[in-house]
Amino acid sequence: MKKSVIILLYLLLMPFTVSAAQSLGFSKEHPLLFGIDMDYPPLEYIDSRGNPRGLDVNFTIELLNRMNIPFTFQPNSWSNISDDVINQRVDLAMMVFSPYRQHILNYSRAVFRLYYQAVYRQEADSYFDMRNLKNKEVAYMASRPVTDTLVKAGAHPVEVRDLTQAMKELSAGKYDAVICFRYQAKYIIETHSLDNLTTEDLTLTPREYCYVSKNKELIDSINKMIIQMKAEGRLNAIYGEDVISEFGRIEIPVWVWFLLLAVSLVAVTIVLILQLSHSRRLRREAERAVRSERLKTVILGNVSHALHTPLNAIIGFSEVLKNNDENMLQEERNELYNRIYDNGSQLNYFFDELLQLSNIETSNRDEETPCCQLADVMAECRQEVEHMKAEGVTLNIQTTPLMLRMAPEMLKLLAVHLLKNALKFTKEGSVELRYTHFGSDLRLEVRDTGPGLPEHLRENIFKLMENPQTFTNKISNGLGLSICRSIVEKYYGTIDVISEPGKGCTFWILIPQVVVSSS
Repeated sequence: MKKSVIILLYLLLMPFTVSAAQSLGFSKEHPLLFGIDMDYPPLEYIDSRGNPRGLDVNFTIELLNRMNIPFTFQPNSWSNISDDVINQRVDLAMMVFSPYRQHILNYSRAVFRLYYQAVYRQEADSYFDMRNLKNKEVAYMASRPVTDTLVKAGAHPVEVRDLTQAMKELSAGKYDAVICFRYQAKYIIETHSLDNLTTEDLTLTPREYCYVSKNKELIDSINKMIIQMKAEGRLNAIYGEDVISEFGRIEIPVWVWFLLLAVSLVAVTIVLILQLSHSRRLRREAERAVRSERLKTVILGNVSHALHTPLNAIIGFSEVLKNNDENMLQEERNELYNRIYDNGSQLNYFFDELLQLSNIETSNRDEETPCCQLADVMAECRQEVEHMKAEGVTLNIQTTPLMLRMAPEMLKLLAVHLLKNALKFTKEGSVELRYTHFGSDLRLEVRDTGPGLPEHLRENIFKLMENPQTFTNKISNGLGLSICRSIVEKYYGTIDVISEPGKGCTFWILIPQVVVSSS
C-alpha cells in the first residue's frame, strides 16, 4: 500500500520534475558534468576498463534519470574535485559538507552521514579513542576538523593522499593508527585482507555526505528527489547497511532526536534563566553598594549645607537673646523663641529623613516578609497626615481590602511621604490616594490639584540624594521622594510622576509580585 502511494505520487509529480529539469538548462547537447574521484572505492572509482564505478555512481545515475537530466561523468583526482566544482568545470559532485566552503558552494541535504573510526593493529598495547592519542603517529586524509582534533589530543598527525596505501603501511607497522570513515575501514580491510587490523569508533562529530554545486536551483531540485528516494528505501537499497548505518550500528528513531533537542533546549533555557537571575542579583548588589557609597559621599558633602542655615539661625537668635534680653520686648523675645524652635524642628526632621533613608538602603528585602492589610495601613496614614491639609482641601484615601506581602512600615512610610508631599503644595481642591492590582502587581497613585511640578525639577525629582546641591536649593522638597524611590527599588518596582503646570501632579508606583489576595 505504501509503495503504491509513493509510485502514484511520483507519477503525478513527474511532469513537474521534467519541466523543472528542463529549466536547469541541461540537454543531450549540453549534459550535466558530474565530477567523480578516480580512486575512492567503494563510493567512486574508475575500473580497469576506464568505466565509472561505485555506490555514488549507481545512486547518481538513478537520481538524474528520475529528474530526466542528461549527464556524463568527468573523473579527476580527489584533491581536484572541489576546485572543479568551485570553478564550474563540473556542474555537480558528491563531497563531505564543509562549513568553510558553504558561503561559496551549495550543498544538498545529507544523502547519509559518515562516522569516524580509528584503525590500528590488533597487537597494540591499548585501544584507541580521543583520550588515547597522545604522542601517537596518526595518518589521515586531509580534513580540518580531524587535524584540529589530533592537535588538541597531542597526537602527531600525518596527512596522506592514498588511504589504501596508508592502511597497508599501518598493517606493516609504519603508523600507530589511521583515522578514516567506517565504511572505508571495512572496505579496505576486507578487500586487501589486512587481517591484523582492528577498529574503534570515535566520538568525532559525523560528517554529512552531500551533493555540491554552484547551481542552487539544481541543488534544490536534487533535495526534493533525495527525500522521495529515501522514502522509497532506495538509499538503503543502493548504499547498503554498511554505509548508511548510524553510530554504533543502532538506528535512532526520529522522536528520540526531537526529545533530546527538547531536553537540550529546556536545559539551556534553565541555565540562561539562572544565569540571568544571578547576573541581575549581582548587578542589584553592585548598584546597592554604589548607592551606599554615594549616600556617604552626599552626606559628607551636603551635611554642612543642610545644617548650616538652621544652626546659624539658632546660634544667632540665641546670641541676640543673650545680649539684648533686658532691652527686648516680650513680643520680640517670643518671636526669636519661635524661630529657634522652627530651625531646631527643621534639623530634627532632616535627621529623621536621613536615618529613614539609611535604614532603607541597608535593610535586606530577602528576609521573610510579613503580610499586611493595605486598608489598615491606609487608615493609619490618614491619621498621620490629616492635620496637614489646608482649609477647604479634601483628603480621599482608598481603604479597599487588599492583602500584601510587604513590610507594613515600608508601605506606610511610602504612602505618608507621598501624601505629605501632595498636601504641602495643595492649597485648594483635593488630594487623593488610590490603588489597584493586576494579578500580583500593585499600582498605587497619589493625585493632587496643586500647582504642578516645575519642568526643571521633574527629571531629577526622585534623585535628590545624587545631587550634591540638594540642600543648597531653596525650593528642594527634602529627602521624602528619595526615600520613596529607595523603598520602591527595594521591591524592584517603578516610581514616576505625571505633571502639568497649574493642573497638579500624579505620583504613581508599580510594585511587582506583592499582592497576596484581594480580601
